[in-house]
Amino acid sequence: MKLIRKITALLLCAVCLTSVPACGKKGMTYEEEELPYGATMRQNKTSYPVPITYDRRFINEDQVTAVTGLLGSIQNADAELYQKSTLDFYAAYQLKVYETADYQTMVQQFHDNLAKSTGEDFTFSMTLINELAQNRENGNIASMLTLLDGIYEGSGKFSDTVEEVYDLTMEWDIVYTGGTQVLDDEHVYVLKTADGYFALM
Repeated sequence: MKLIRKITALLLCAVCLTSVPACGKKGMTYEEEELPYGATMRQNKTSYPVPITYDRRFINEDQVTAVTGLLGSIQNADAELYQKSTLDFYAAYQLKVYETADYQTMVQQFHDNLAKSTGEDFTFSMTLINELAQNRENGNIASMLTLLDGIYEGSGKFSDTVEEVYDLTMEWDIVYTGGTQVLDDEHVYVLKTADGYFALM
């Protein structure tokens, strides 16, 4: 219900910005590319591991694939999808952080940690990208890049190889036996390297 209200509000905002009579600004019109993030939201419930809503002007299909792959790997405790969706050296680092011997055990732990507040059978009924930041001076992005540089074992700084970086602020709508839950202000980072897009948390 909360998601529907948000999308309705965004659509009304878009109508207001593009409708002169509704906004009372004579002679002013706006092109689609001038509208802020959230004005042209697209919802896809079937093409990705989890359903997702995002602004198609700011997020491309490869980025969506990485984000939904990461979330889908947690929902389904799918180690193969997890490794495909995130950076390999970051995944290896998380093995040490979570003190697990293999990826299957670790993603099961990710699943179980989220299930503690919901239920073992939880699924994402919708994931919504509410905001997007891509300035490397953004505190969250800077911290993530610093961490990646610190654990990277290749030559040079890993951040120098990153072509694009995004901090996505998300809402996760979760359903499970006996209830629903909405988690606000969840952050997922998306990076583009020469090998493509990857998501991490």
